[in-house]
Amino acid sequence: MTVTAARRTMSLSRPVARTAAVAALSAAALLGGGLTAQAAAPTRTTGAAVELAPAGALATQCYYRVNASGGLLIRSGPGTGYSVVGSYANGSTILASASTTNGFRKVGTNRWVSAAYTVRITSYPCE
Repeated sequence: MTVTAARRTMSLSRPVARTAAVAALSAAALLGGGLTAQAAAPTRTTGAAVELAPAGALATQCYYRVNASGGLLIRSGPGTGYSVVGSYANGSTILASASTTNGFRKVGTNRWVSAAYTVRITSYPCE
């Protein structure tokens, strides 16, 4: 391969990678997949191929402080109709889902707490 051909190949890979990332963002927006620009940004380029960050790599859990004077009940599902399976003391630091379902944050398998009694601890990064 000549130097000119090598330069031409290298200059083509960046626009192709950029186009693939834009296409992924556009598809996510059209399908309502909830992907953000950060999530769909290429994590590594190899030639013209682009590998996207896996869905599990997105920030899905954050640290929260329990803000309930009597403690916070842990329920088996996202609602007050689910059974109580435990509790957290007021002031406890917990790792919980960043998103909510019916006003509840997921803290484990079949373990949910009311989001109304959790306060995000911004000094810790979300995972």
